[in-house]
Amino acid sequence: MGQAEVAAVLDVSIPTISEWENGKKRPRRDRVIALARLFDVSTDFLLHGTVLTRPDQGENEEEDSLISLYRSADPQVRIAVMTLLRAASSSNQ
Repeated sequence: MGQAEVAAVLDVSIPTISEWENGKKRPRRDRVIALARLFDVSTDFLLHGTVLTRPDQGENEEEDSLISLYRSADPQVRIAVMTLLRAASSSNQ
């Protein structure tokens, strides 16, 4: 993803992205969170290069793939997925 695409998604200018990359400026907290979501990484990874893992992370590629797809989905799709999963879960109990 290029600077122009990132800038458009985050609603900032291309020079701002360049300043972040070159360490001349730091993004605001809300932009760090948006960047983490955009690149599907933790804010710790963006800020410190630290990779955090959840106890269940990496154990099941299918689950990791579903989580990644969910995170990148449109909000309406997320609602539909959660509704379907809740319905399926309650019918199994």
